Amino acid sequence: MALYPATLLLHIVGVIGLFIALSLELVILFRLRAVKTTTQVHEWLTLSRVIDVVLPVSAVFILISGLVLTFSVWGWGLAWITLSLGLLVLLGILGPVINGPRMKAIHVAAQAAPVGEISTALRQAIFNPVLRVYVPISGLGALGAVIMMVLKLDWLGSGMVIALILIVGLIMAFVRKG
Repeated sequence: MALYPATLLLHIVGVIGLFIALSLELVILFRLRAVKTTTQVHEWLTLSRVIDVVLPVSAVFILISGLVLTFSVWGWGLAWITLSLGLLVLLGILGPVINGPRMKAIHVAAQAAPVGEISTALRQAIFNPVLRVYVPISGLGALGAVIMMVLKLDWLGSGMVIALILIVGLIMAFVRKG
C-alpha cells in the first residue's frame, strides 16, 4: 500500500475518533444536567472512560499522520495546515486545563455524595458555567479544522472559519437553556 492512502486513512480514522470523543463528552455533560439521582450520575460518568482512551489515541493518529502528510505531500506555510495543527495543539492543551479539573470535580463530588438525590456540591460541579462554554467550542474547533483541511483555505479564509466557530460556540453556550 502506498504511503499517502495509508497515512490519509489513519488521519481520517483519528478525526472520526476525535469526533466520537467530543460527542460523548457533550452527551455526558448534557445528560448529567438532567439526571435526578447519584446512581444516574455514576452511570453517565462511566462513559468518560471511553473518552479517556479514544481521545488521546485519536490525537496521536491525527498528529503523526498529519505531520507525515505535511512533510511528504504538502509542505509547511499553508494556512490550513498551520491553523489546523494550531487548533489541535490548542484543544490538546485546553482540554486537560479547562475540562480536566472540572470533570474531576464532578467525579469527586459524585463519589462523596450519598446514594439518592444529587447533593448541592455535585449539582454545582455539574452546572459549572465554564464547561457549558468550553465543550461546544472544542467540538466546533475540531469542525473548523476539518473545514480548513477539506477546503484548503488561505489565511483569510482560515481566519474567518476560526472567528466563525468562536462566535457560534459562544452563541450556543450562552443562548441555550440549563
